[in-house]
Amino acid sequence: MTLQQIRYIIGVAEAGSLNKASEKLFVSQPSLTSSVHDAEGELGFEVFHRTSRGVKATERGADFIRDAREFYKQYENLIKKYSASGKKAFSVSTLYYAFARTAFVEIVKQFSRESYDFAFREKKASGVIADVALGKSELGILYLSDSNRESIQKTLRTNNLEFHHLTECNAFVYLHKNHPLAKKESLSLNELSDYHFVTFDTDDVKSFFSEEVISRFGLDKAITVADRATELNLLQTLNGYTFLSGVFGEESNESTEDFVLIPLQNHDEKISHSFELGYITKKVARMDNISLTYIDTIRRILHIAGFTC
Repeated sequence: MTLQQIRYIIGVAEAGSLNKASEKLFVSQPSLTSSVHDAEGELGFEVFHRTSRGVKATERGADFIRDAREFYKQYENLIKKYSASGKKAFSVSTLYYAFARTAFVEIVKQFSRESYDFAFREKKASGVIADVALGKSELGILYLSDSNRESIQKTLRTNNLEFHHLTECNAFVYLHKNHPLAKKESLSLNELSDYHFVTFDTDDVKSFFSEEVISRFGLDKAITVADRATELNLLQTLNGYTFLSGVFGEESNESTEDFVLIPLQNHDEKISHSFELGYITKKVARMDNISLTYIDTIRRILHIAGFTC
């Protein structure tokens, strides 16, 4: 089996379909399909189940993909270590958090003289996990809740990743300061029902609520956006709202000063709106100096911001 075939299998697993993978890998779909099929023939088992909706790893295939990711990352590290440039890299994948961006800027300034290739990627939780699993990022920043904890921890175990606790916070409603509800001390879902829900990813709301609550309050009919600027614009112009975990760092962005965080009332005593913020790494990986410094910077920013959860 060639390194290219391993790379193709990892790419298909990440994309979830041969069509999407072929676009990302810059290879024709017939060539990709043939390469994966030949690799499966050499392995003696199917790595993927093919369906009309895409591909899904078989049980044995999932084990192979996990080991293949580790192997390919070691190969990339070997090439990077002994390449002519010898340039080091540091990358972070994270949910949309101001404190994560602020900490990253500090790290770039502090380590810029050491010839690092830096990368900062803002993604939904599945993308954060995939980046760390594939070795695209050394660290991933995300949170666990009562609703997503079991599924995310299962995914982390499958990909040989581990979650490290940072802090806990409660769920908040994020509104423009001129929103009709902006002066309230706390808000319920009933009070929000007449306004537009705006989010980066409709699936992410499942981290806050059950399927029944999502359907009951129309949260499955959200306005989905692709970037932070668009979200803020819609929150202002449409009197929209979104949900956040309430963790922010100090950030010199005047636009964020026009928005407020209001505690979300618990609609069900059996379901907690408390969130565990943390970062993920590979289980066998030892954090280097720049990674440790980044996490220490996050801790300092959250402390400076005065968050006691």
